Amino acid sequence: GVGLQTLRLRPLRRLPMTFGLLTKRPTPGTVVDGWLRPAQQNRAVRRDVERFLRGIDSRFTVEAARGLTGFTKPVVLAWASEDRVFPPDHARRLAAILPAARIDWIADSYSFVPEDQPGRLAAIIRSFPGVAQGD
Repeated sequence: GVGLQTLRLRPLRRLPMTFGLLTKRPTPGTVVDGWLRPAQQNRAVRRDVERFLRGIDSRFTVEAARGLTGFTKPVVLAWASEDRVFPPDHARRLAAILPAARIDWIADSYSFVPEDQPGRLAAIIRSFPGVAQGD
């Protein structure tokens, strides 16, 4: 609870232990406020977030990856080439598991690609087969 409450202090949000490793550039304070507000204002949400964070274990992702070998539909992995939380090698390993996967590298971004490079991500999504093209 205390950790989420301290993130009310905006300068703390750029530290590596908070959002500093996730976005290459500072995300507008109002956007991060929206991410944090539910947990800061609601004890039940805060409890769920804390339980989720305590339960993170790589064995779950390893188990999930094993099940992907049978997924044969096309997959695009839109991956930040400079990501420090989910390194590029993770994308390569995932692409090797998925029979019909391709990697579209996104430069000048960390993990939160929608914040760092929203236009590039949108272009990748629009180029994926079967995605409806907007006006």
